[in-house]
Amino acid sequence: MRQGALHDAAALADAVLAEATDDASTLYMRGVIASRLGDYPKAISAFRRASALRPEDALAVLGLGNACARAGDLDAAADAYHAVIQRRPEWDDAHFNLGIVRKRQGRRAEAARSLRAAWRRNPMFFDAAKECVATVAECVRRGEVVEPGRPATIDRCTMSFTIVVCSINDAKHRRVASLYARLFAGVRHELVVLRNARSLASAYNEAVAYSTADVVLLSHDDIDILADDFAPRLASALGRFDAVGVVGSTVLAGPAVGWAGHPNLRGWITHRDMTNASWRVDLLDPRGTASDIVVLDGVLIAARREVLRAVPFDAATFDGFHLYDLDWSYRASKAGYRLGVVGELMLVHESRGRYEHAWERYADRFCLKHAIYRGASPPSSFFGATFETAEEARRFFQLLICLDE
Repeated sequence: MRQGALHDAAALADAVLAEATDDASTLYMRGVIASRLGDYPKAISAFRRASALRPEDALAVLGLGNACARAGDLDAAADAYHAVIQRRPEWDDAHFNLGIVRKRQGRRAEAARSLRAAWRRNPMFFDAAKECVATVAECVRRGEVVEPGRPATIDRCTMSFTIVVCSINDAKHRRVASLYARLFAGVRHELVVLRNARSLASAYNEAVAYSTADVVLLSHDDIDILADDFAPRLASALGRFDAVGVVGSTVLAGPAVGWAGHPNLRGWITHRDMTNASWRVDLLDPRGTASDIVVLDGVLIAARREVLRAVPFDAATFDGFHLYDLDWSYRASKAGYRLGVVGELMLVHESRGRYEHAWERYADRFCLKHAIYRGASPPSSFFGATFETAEEARRFFQLLICLDE
């Protein structure tokens, strides 16, 4: 069979089965050979007999599902994949194959749940990631409903917040101020807008020293937030973590989060292209909330005030507007504080970042400080879909959250 002599392999298997009709291993191999020959009825028969003889053999049932799917018997294929998952729930390919079958049946919501399960079990299963994102996007465009996989547990927000924004643009200042006023209505908060900061690190340290709130939220001014219940979501996350962001990684590998590569990356974010008004949902990982984070991107960081006082920003090394975030979050994680990524906050960013001369200078400082060899920047690690409206982007994340197991 490995040499490609499939007919000879089939003859050998048949010769064994002529004398040992109940040899489950040979029946399984006969099913594999028949599948490769495109003889799916023969394959289905062999896999059924093998699985009947050894009910615990999930591999034979997986082969049966694959043969049924190729033969066009999608109901039988789905039943087989369900049986595999019952025996071996960790098998990502069974979840993936079930998702593909459900999609072929037009059962897109079920397909998306299975594809997400495959991706979650294997972060390197990029085909599952792409199919999951594409299927959820198709559900959004078709107006389909996904039943929640788990009940919502977001409570009313009781924490107090100091929200800190550095902005030199009047229009962005007005817009972000209006955004946070709406999201934190009824919640104890203050908004501090710094108009002429020398650096983000020094500005944030000054704001933390001034604050008396439970939480300090550090935010860029070119953002939007699609989650109307942002404040209670954030408070709920800070019940589990000492600091949170929306994009991060579980290892430090270079002067940007993306240097860590898969399977270390975490987060959800939407990028808005102001030139054509499109909304690009971008995912690094299937989980809406992730723990064991080592570094956070600074587009939005919220932390308990005492954490920011215990680990201040390094305003001497990072006396500009780059790398302050990775440096702070890495030192906070090394100090034992719990960092998390909460993509469910549904943040929108109008920029993908600019890696220009100023960034290069601070990247060199960062790598020198943390003794990191700076190799070539990795390719983009996001899996995404593009929508025409903010409501579609919001709906995408709402559906994705509903898929949680």
